[in-house]
Amino acid sequence: MFTLRKSLAPAVMATALAVQASVSFAADEITMQMNWTADTAHLGFAMAQNEGIYAAHDLDVTLVEGRGSAVAAQLVAAGNVDIGYADTGAILGVASKGAPIRIISTVWKSGQFGVQYLTESGISGPQDLVGKKLAVSPGSAMMALMPVFLKANNLSDSDVEIVNASADAFLGLLTSKQVDAVVQTPENVVVPLAAQGIEADNMYFYDNGVPIASLSLVAHNDMLAKNPELYSRFVAATAEGWKMAMENPETAVDHLLAVFPDTENTKEALLASAKFSFASACPGGSGDTIGVTSAETWDEMYDVMTTAMDLSAENPVTTYYSNDYVPADPVVCP
Repeated sequence: MFTLRKSLAPAVMATALAVQASVSFAADEITMQMNWTADTAHLGFAMAQNEGIYAAHDLDVTLVEGRGSAVAAQLVAAGNVDIGYADTGAILGVASKGAPIRIISTVWKSGQFGVQYLTESGISGPQDLVGKKLAVSPGSAMMALMPVFLKANNLSDSDVEIVNASADAFLGLLTSKQVDAVVQTPENVVVPLAAQGIEADNMYFYDNGVPIASLSLVAHNDMLAKNPELYSRFVAATAEGWKMAMENPETAVDHLLAVFPDTENTKEALLASAKFSFASACPGGSGDTIGVTSAETWDEMYDVMTTAMDLSAENPVTTYYSNDYVPADPVVCP
């Protein structure tokens, strides 16, 4: 009996240590509520998931498809999810009503809103829009931003003719030359036209005097205070995922399709749209910092949102965001 116990002791001890180690080093579980169903806006997350980047940061991440940015922000505010991925304007809209949430990383540092036009039109910049017809959807964010865009480029409302139209009609209006340009996103105009063999170009609002961040990571203030290191790891891993996705677009698309096999987007369509998502993540090009918007740019964005987008200016912009969770050693665009 004594010999048996003696021989078992090391094995029992080893098992106990292994169990203790597995408990001590178990990855932290975190659930991210997405803004919408999977598309190129989520390439960096899928890359971080399937390439083991989240795992390397001791994170066990669950990505949940969504049904709108406001819904994602509200779920974070209610404490139902650990982190959300939502449009900056929607997040601030929820937060301005008293929700205890904060943006901790601007993944899409620029919105995709802009002006699209046929390449053959000769349009290349804001001044070329003088005397032109532009289709804009009534009630859309683009309608609210148009006066800001015009003013920023020394144009007046009378310099262009605004045609109210549903976004569903934009492609037909453009190709039939009933309008000279439309105000939408390149992913919804340039990409589908390219699939038809029609060349179109795009000018972003962001690059022409209207700085507005788009999709950002948002978390509950209480959860940030409780476990700031967890959120710092998630932000860092996500930035690394986006960088790797930019370096390997086709692999990123394959990972997205693997993580979200039910997506209606084809590989070809995702690859065609990926460059626009990467441009939103890295509006400054190579060397730009992934996931970080400077305090100066935040001030400029807040001015736009409080003057053109009906956001209350009652609170300082620092109420709504923090750069405390981004990597001290920045992850930069390739």
